Order: sequence, then C-alpha cells, then structure tokens
Amino acid sequence: MFDIKLETTIHLKDIKLNKYDVKEYDDELDDGRSVIADICEIFADTEKIQFIVSGFGDIRWPVDCRFDLPIIIEQLPEIIIKMKNDDFNFSLDFYEQGIEREVIFKGDKNNVILKCLSRNSWIPEPSKIVMEKGEIYKIFNKLYEDFLYYSEILCNELANHYLFKEWMNI
Repeated sequence: MFDIKLETTIHLKDIKLNKYDVKEYDDELDDGRSVIADICEIFADTEKIQFIVSGFGDIRWPVDCRFDLPIIIEQLPEIIIKMKNDDFNFSLDFYEQGIEREVIFKGDKNNVILKCLSRNSWIPEPSKIVMEKGEIYKIFNKLYEDFLYYSEILCNELANHYLFKEWMNI
C-alpha cells in the first residue's frame, strides 16, 4: 500500500501562527511554486502539520513540510488532471536531497501498478505495488483538497494569491 497525506497533531483551527509577511511576487520571476513554497514554510513553522508518505517497505518516509511537500504539491494539479481523464500513467518525483525517490504509476483497466525507484542507498521492498485506480485518485485528491483547506485556514492571503490559484487550478 502507498499513502501520502497531511495530518495535524492538534485541531487545525487551534494552530497558532507566528506573524508572517506576505511577499511581493514578481510576475516574471515567480509562479505558483513560489507561493506553494511559502505556504509549506508556514506549515513547517507551526510544527503541528505533518507530511506523511508510506509504502514500499517504509511505514514513514523521511519527508517534511518545508522541503518535500512543495515538490509534491507543485506536481499535483497535472497528476489530478491526468487521472480525471482516466490517464494513470505518470510519475511522482521526490527529488529533494536525502529522499531521492520516484514513484512511477502505470494504469491498466482497473488497477495501477506503482513502481518505486531509489536514487540513493535505500532499497524499496517491495519495489512494485498494485492498487485500484479509485484508491489512487482518492489519495491524490484528498492531499490536494487538504492542502487547499489548510492553506485557506492558516494563510488565507497566500491561498488567495492569483499565482497560487492559477497553479492549483484543476
């Protein structure tokens, strides 16, 4: 089984934020990924939000909100659009130093074969998993919805920034 999710250690509405400054974004230099990175930094700073990935023999991958979550969130809109078109052939790249893994998804009629590749000394065991398309869609869609919801609650100004909305639009 493969899973990827956001969780809070306390109720989301009870998370107290330090004051954060909304940056000025440059239309020529920034895009939605800039805003995603800033949102993920806020999540990390709370120390109450956990980014959790499991599968391929590891109950908990060594990932976090500050470095790994933005990399995955920036890939989500394209992945969800593909799945909505019944295309389950894509990859999810955890390219950040330290984790360096890629999960390749290959769809067939009802199922998806997930293959995990490691670019470091970690060895996935098993290296392949079969899951139903519905399960895969549910996992990614929930991550997408939770990220948007957490963003709205914790950093509404960033969640409503046009660069973020354009990037996350599916």
